[in-house]
Amino acid sequence: MSKDARSDARNKVRDAAIALFAQKGVKATTIKDIARAAGVSEGALYRHWASKEDLAAALFAAEYTALSHSLREAAGTGSAAERLRRVIAWAFGLVEAAPDRARFLLLSQHDALPLVPALMKDKLETPVDVVCAIVGDGIAEGSIVDADREALAHTVIGAIVLNIQSHVYGRQTAPLGTLADTVADALLRGLSTGKET
Repeated sequence: MSKDARSDARNKVRDAAIALFAQKGVKATTIKDIARAAGVSEGALYRHWASKEDLAAALFAAEYTALSHSLREAAGTGSAAERLRRVIAWAFGLVEAAPDRARFLLLSQHDALPLVPALMKDKLETPVDVVCAIVGDGIAEGSIVDADREALAHTVIGAIVLNIQSHVYGRQTAPLGTLADTVADALLRGLSTGKET
């Protein structure tokens, strides 16, 4: 099998596994389900991953790392408030643009997140790190209250995740994209020192 064919097969496995894990959950998904959906043999999966849990953890680590990178890119430059607005809008947009990916990250986090440090040999940036850095910049510029930046970052992330969770479970029926400004306004009012930058 050529390098391109192996890469294509891995991408098909990744996409099939993420879709199935998002729809059925890791526990209800079988290796046979993934192999069938990806168009590969079960043996091919076992050559790369010891179990579906191993596959789920590896996929979660890769997606979590990619999420961090995408959040940093989405934040761009500007004031902390502008960057937080863009992070919130991007996160809500992800749910609409890639619902399986967003649902997989949301539903797998409790099982997979504790495994991420063991899977990542190098210290890689997490979504919390991205938001902490923005909050830290806001504290430095005087636009965000001078408080524990990690606690403030968790507050921001909590608001994002809870809105996404409500959407995924059907409790929030409005398109998330229409709520980004509302959520950002509420968070920024709570974080604000009242100083404009």
